[in-house]
Amino acid sequence: MFSMNLNKLINSSTPEYWDEAYRLGNVTWDLGFPTPVFNNWINHQKVKLSICVVGAGNGWDAINFAKKGHNVTAVDFALSAISNMRSEATNSNVKLNILHSDIFDLNKIFQEKFDIVLEYTCYCAIDPSMRKDYISIVNTILKPRGKFVALLFPLDKVINEGGPPYGVSLSNTLNLFDKYFLVDKYEYPVDSIEARKGREIFITFNKHGH
Repeated sequence: MFSMNLNKLINSSTPEYWDEAYRLGNVTWDLGFPTPVFNNWINHQKVKLSICVVGAGNGWDAINFAKKGHNVTAVDFALSAISNMRSEATNSNVKLNILHSDIFDLNKIFQEKFDIVLEYTCYCAIDPSMRKDYISIVNTILKPRGKFVALLFPLDKVINEGGPPYGVSLSNTLNLFDKYFLVDKYEYPVDSIEARKGREIFITFNKHGH
């Protein structure tokens, strides 16, 4: 999972690293279809939502949400991923706002814009030293009553093993989010793909004070 035979001189925090991965098709974390956990979640939403998918990759979840009538913004800084998303959105005949941007610039573009920020395999891909900044960005772009909806992965790897993916400690992550968010619920999903069962947790946070 996430294994990539890329030139290690390319820093994994740069768009060049991920652009090469998508260009070469070396994206073992990509399912090739919408995430079952998120598909189940979106099917239970009763109102139209504005959703930002950060680190959207090839866009399977973003396109799935758009097909179901939601207003979706899909963000990635890898140009190859952006190109793949555009092609798939066109093929699927869906309206999708595709944004070629570093997620750490989103606070310069959006302020309290989205009902939902959705996360999967982005939090674990960034350098752990940047996680506080990531959480601050999420807080900034969410509406006052917004939710952060995430599958956190991999729970079975410690940070000092390196990455990407970098390990995710549930307790440490909850502590980091506590500044801006309250936990709504979390569970080990029964519909995780087989290779990730028990290694990821589905969690939703409510923005503090609302």
